[in-house]
Amino acid sequence: MRATTSLALLLAATLLVGCASMNKDDCLSADWYSQGREDGAAGESRDQYQRHSEACAKHGIAPDKAAYQEGYEHGLDDFCTPANGYDSGRKGYNYRGVCPAELEGGFLLGYQQGKTLFEAEQRVAQYDSALQEHASRINNAEYQIYRLQEILADRDSTDPERQQALANIRYLQRDIQLLRMQMHDLRYQRDDAAMQLMELNRQGVRGW
Repeated sequence: MRATTSLALLLAATLLVGCASMNKDDCLSADWYSQGREDGAAGESRDQYQRHSEACAKHGIAPDKAAYQEGYEHGLDDFCTPANGYDSGRKGYNYRGVCPAELEGGFLLGYQQGKTLFEAEQRVAQYDSALQEHASRINNAEYQIYRLQEILADRDSTDPERQQALANIRYLQRDIQLLRMQMHDLRYQRDDAAMQLMELNRQGVRGW
């Protein structure tokens, strides 16, 4: 099956298993072959059948295990492809080791490539987030300095108030200086991570 079809099955199954359990109507109307195929195509563990069984047992309904397992194995055929492995890795999917031995090698080849790219993107995003946080802290500190300077300029301020304001200003100035030094290091690290990401994108998908 084509990767786009596998991805559609993956999304459908994700929505389904996101529910706490199957209700009575779900259990009564379930097409257990289709349910198994969706779970397999989503890379769900084999324990997923047991979770369905326990949910339906509360309503006195027993799933068709044979139909479910047949569908599940066919779903794994959809899931365990190099292309789907790559897509799963790119989305940060946590592989559960469900692929049969004869398919796992190809799946992992794509998965590792996709996951490497995903992690590289995450590193760049984390540096961007850290830089934004530092910039926000600097802006906040500069605003506090502005307000403290108003105390220094106010003729009604007492000497102790001015002394405390001046001490706070000096503390904030040191904090700003430290934050700017950290931002310099973060920019360097972010640029390095971005270069690595660019190189990975340039190399593209290889090996399958």
